[in-house]
Amino acid sequence: MNAKPNKNTKVLQTKSNNGMLITVVALIAVAVVVLGGVVWMAQRGGEANPITFGETNDELIDITEAGVVVVGPDEAPTVQIWEDYMCPACGSFEAQYGESISEAVEAGDLQVEFHALNFLNGQSGSGEYSTRALAAIQCVAAKDSLPVFFDVKNAFFAEQPGEGGGDLSARELADIAESAGANADSVECIGNVESNGGMDKASDSADNAQQSIREITDRVSTPTVAHEGEVVDIGNAAWLQDIIA
Repeated sequence: MNAKPNKNTKVLQTKSNNGMLITVVALIAVAVVVLGGVVWMAQRGGEANPITFGETNDELIDITEAGVVVVGPDEAPTVQIWEDYMCPACGSFEAQYGESISEAVEAGDLQVEFHALNFLNGQSGSGEYSTRALAAIQCVAAKDSLPVFFDVKNAFFAEQPGEGGGDLSARELADIAESAGANADSVECIGNVESNGGMDKASDSADNAQQSIREITDRVSTPTVAHEGEVVDIGNAAWLQDIIA
């Protein structure tokens, strides 16, 4: 006959029991962390902070379905600018006219359509810098304010890599943008353009820019500025004043 257990009997807690209990708790904790990460990635679709054309943070910025970044009020005189972020002449154009253009837009005196090309991709080490920089500036246009957009755009040209092998990674572009005042959403979007669909959108945008510049001129070169369907002589230092006068 088996003896009935005493109500006061306690299970002896040996070191082996304690070790097993700690191990089980630890495994449960790891499982929770892993499961949380999987759920988070599923919710994000593996794409960190992508952009959607037509959805912008600033009412004075629009990104058309063709990927054109449009800034400034609709009622102001409009110019189209074709540029390539790998183009040294575009860097010089930005240094000479970038501040005047941004001041005119922010004052409500000018609207600008920025059409970015990528035909100088081959001049970069990765073979895709022009596209990457375009994807980065589209992130800023979608997620930041107008003044920050201009500051980041200026910074990208100021930090422009040299033709013939120069390059900047998405992470480096994100750091430049952050230093220029970009918010956390913009910085995250830029840093992940390789995985959030940004590069594909930028590539399509550049293709559209190739088509649109051919509607204005037979010569595909950057920078090119147009107003009312005609190429503007940017060799004339007063071209901007003449348009907004």
